[in-house]
Amino acid sequence: MDTKQKMGLSPGLRQSVEVLQMDSQELDQYVHRLSEENPLIEVQYSWGGSSVKGCKSTQHLLQYAAGPRHNLQDQLLSQLTLLPLTKSERLLAAYLIGCLDDNGYFAEQVEVVAAGLGVGCQVIEAGLRRVQSLEPYGVGARNLQECLLLQLEHSGRLTPLLRLLIEHHLEQLGGNQLVRVAKELNTSLKRVQEAYSTIKSLNPRPAYVLDNGETTVYIVPDVYVMQKNGAYEAAVHPLSSPQITLAESYQRLLSLSGDEETRRYLQEKNEQASWIMRCLEERKKTLCRVAGAILKLQRPFFERGQDYLAPLTLGRIAEELELHESTVSRAVRGKYMQCVWGTFELKYFFPSAIAGKTAIGHRMP
Repeated sequence: MDTKQKMGLSPGLRQSVEVLQMDSQELDQYVHRLSEENPLIEVQYSWGGSSVKGCKSTQHLLQYAAGPRHNLQDQLLSQLTLLPLTKSERLLAAYLIGCLDDNGYFAEQVEVVAAGLGVGCQVIEAGLRRVQSLEPYGVGARNLQECLLLQLEHSGRLTPLLRLLIEHHLEQLGGNQLVRVAKELNTSLKRVQEAYSTIKSLNPRPAYVLDNGETTVYIVPDVYVMQKNGAYEAAVHPLSSPQITLAESYQRLLSLSGDEETRRYLQEKNEQASWIMRCLEERKKTLCRVAGAILKLQRPFFERGQDYLAPLTLGRIAEELELHESTVSRAVRGKYMQCVWGTFELKYFFPSAIAGKTAIGHRMP
C-alpha cells in the first residue's frame, strides 16, 4: 500500500494497517506509549496459562544490559575520599558499597549486616545514608520507592504529592489507574498526570547511568512451530504480542463520576482502548494465518531442514489466503519464526521473492 492509499484510509483503519506492519519491539513501544496516555489500558503478557500484568515494558524479558564501562564501585569509592569521614566511617561505607547489586541497590538486610559486623543497626543506617549521598543518585536504595525518592530529594524536586504517590500509589500508577488515584487523593487528574511524568523521568536502575548503551538482545519469535500428532501448527508467541485489557475500575469510575468532562474523557479513552484491542487481535490472526500458509507450502523444510527450502512468493501466500499481497508483506515484515531448525525471519521462507535471505544462526536459549 503506497502513501496515497494510506492517506485515503480512515484513522482507525490506518492504525490497524500500521499495527500489522510493526515488529514486536515497535509494537511493544507503541502499546506502552498508548498505555501511558490512556489510564484505562492495562497491558498483559500471557505465558503458560498465567499472565504478567501491568508491566510497562518487556525489555526485561527480551534483553539484558552489558556491564558498565566504568566500574560503579570505583566511582563511588573515589567520591568517598572527598567526604569528611573518620577511618571507621570510611571503611564501613566502602563495605556497604561492596554490598550493592548490579542495579545499584543495597542488596542486604541491615540487621544481618549489623550482626555480622558486631555493630548496631543505627551505625549501618548512618553508613548507608553516606552511600546514598553519592552519585549517581539513587544508589544504595533498598527498594524502588527509596530509589525514586532519593533522586527527587537530591534534585530538589520532591513534593508532598510525589512522596505520597511513590510511597503509597506506585502500583496503581504502574497500572495507569490515574483517575482512581486522583479521586482517592482528592486532587485533579492533571496534577497526578504531571507528577507521574516526573516519576517516569527517574532512573529505576541508577547503576546503569554509566552503561555504554550497548545491549545484548534475545529475539523472541513472533510465531513458533509445534508438532501435534504428525501435523505442524503455528502459534503466536505469547511474549511477542501484548494483550490489552480495560482497567477493572472503568465501569465503576464511569458510573461514579458526576463530572461531564471526566465522563467524556473516560468514554473517549474507552473507545480508543477497544479499537486497539481489535487491532491487536486482527494482527495475531493474520500473522497466524500467514505462518500457517508458510508451514503448508514449505512443509519439506520443516520436516527435513534448510536444504529443502522451496521457491515461494508473497503472491502465492496471498493467493492461498485470499489476502492482498501488501497485507502479507506487512505481516511478514520484521517477524520471526522459531522451529526445530532454529529461529528465522519470515522473509527467509521467500527465497525467490526477497533477496538476501537470512536466518538467526542459533537456537533460542
